[in-house]
Amino acid sequence: MDTLLQSQIFFFISSIGFIILWVVVAICLIYLIRATAIFSRIMEKIEKDIDNIGDTTAEVLDDMRESAIFQFLFRRKKKRYNKTDK
Repeated sequence: MDTLLQSQIFFFISSIGFIILWVVVAICLIYLIRATAIFSRIMEKIEKDIDNIGDTTAEVLDDMRESAIFQFLFRRKKKRYNKTDK
């Protein structure tokens, strides 16, 4: 084989290799973009649920503080009136 034919074979094989490599990279990027979109949707759902849980927790705490049992067990101390306070 002469040198010119060997160089043509080399460039043909390397071109095919780069095309295959580009296709593999493109497929990986597509999967990465899909995974990012799914992750974003999951994060939005988690944020909404956290907000709902926070609101529900605040309501439960308010109901508990207003209950008679809680007020009986944890009475607020009355302030003493000092003659120095005006």
